Amino acid sequence: MKTAIAERQKNIPLSVKLGTDQKDLLTQIAKEKERSVHFLLCQAVKEFIDREKNKIDFYETAKKAGENYKKTGLHTTHEEMRIWADSLGSINELEPPVCHK
Repeated sequence: MKTAIAERQKNIPLSVKLGTDQKDLLTQIAKEKERSVHFLLCQAVKEFIDREKNKIDFYETAKKAGENYKKTGLHTTHEEMRIWADSLGSINELEPPVCHK
């Protein structure tokens, strides 16, 4: 029985051209891992997409933080953040620093 997510997602074929050396190495790795070349390629594409999405999200968050700083002037200093970060996991863990002008 198919799940609702599986029914909405359709697999679409995609052609990838690799050099002979790359294809041979990929085939060798697939054999060593007891996986198919198809599986390894799907995993590689998924990891690439996840990594790039995380970068986009990170830059969007940083951009919004920069815009907020320009509007409000609220910030913490590097030293305040360093002291807080150094306390993490210790017996005397500090509260995160409060933003100020």
